[in-house]
Amino acid sequence: MMPDGNGFVNMSVSSDVFRRLGQSRFQAYVDFVRNSGVSFADPEIEEAAMVLYRWNAEASAILMRYIPWIEVLVRNAIDGRLRLWLARQAPQSCDDWIDVNNTRPMDRVRDLINTSEKDYLSEARRTALSKKRFWKSDQSHPRHGDEIGRDDVFAQLTFGTWDGMLSRAAKDPELAGVLMEAFPNIEDAWESESCRMPNSSLPGTGADTHEDRLRRELVNRLKSIRVVRNRIGHDENLLRVNFPKIRHDMYFVLNSLGADYPKWAFPDKAEPLKRLNPLQVLEQLERKGK
Repeated sequence: MMPDGNGFVNMSVSSDVFRRLGQSRFQAYVDFVRNSGVSFADPEIEEAAMVLYRWNAEASAILMRYIPWIEVLVRNAIDGRLRLWLARQAPQSCDDWIDVNNTRPMDRVRDLINTSEKDYLSEARRTALSKKRFWKSDQSHPRHGDEIGRDDVFAQLTFGTWDGMLSRAAKDPELAGVLMEAFPNIEDAWESESCRMPNSSLPGTGADTHEDRLRRELVNRLKSIRVVRNRIGHDENLLRVNFPKIRHDMYFVLNSLGADYPKWAFPDKAEPLKRLNPLQVLEQLERKGK
């Protein structure tokens, strides 16, 4: 099947698409078409929903050009500040907060990462060890015979680690300050946002410090990016994602890391995110059918 001039694939959609993709999964696209305000005859609704389903895969791919930059840059910036803080502690009981050799990292850092239900640092180490066993079983693997190192464990920590740490840092003001040192340009980032949206305000109240309110704003931005990332990871629909807002959230985080980060990470200015809009896809499809 060849796409037409608008990039749409001409195809007929039978009811077995529900069986193949799942009733509730595909129904979300059908409902979006029906409630979109764009006029389609009943026989065309499933076809339009299928076009949206394929659009969703493309939108996911476009977003994933950018989101990994946020995750990597944030985690490395936070890691750098934690390691500097740890080096200043005396007496020094361990030399790193990453658990590689089953040593005991700083309890205060653990408290920002782990929850009462789950020990994420230990899980990261176990996952890294399982990879080591895979390397050992495959003699052709480039890391056959290697031991796991710090980076192997560090890489297993998920995106949620970082906004989770920043959120839980409310109970440890000193470490909250350490984490926020990873975002030295956040004041300028917020000033830029205030110019873009003059009526915007930081979360919290006047009883909270300005620094704490900036931390909460950063947590909110990171969470919004992570939620979309997780939806992509589970092949969920992005039909109601505000793509321009996600773009602004990513720019806020990058700008908080440093004034040069946005241009360096996103040389294309993430322009494709401005054009992602499922309603416009349906409107184009309607015009094409007329």
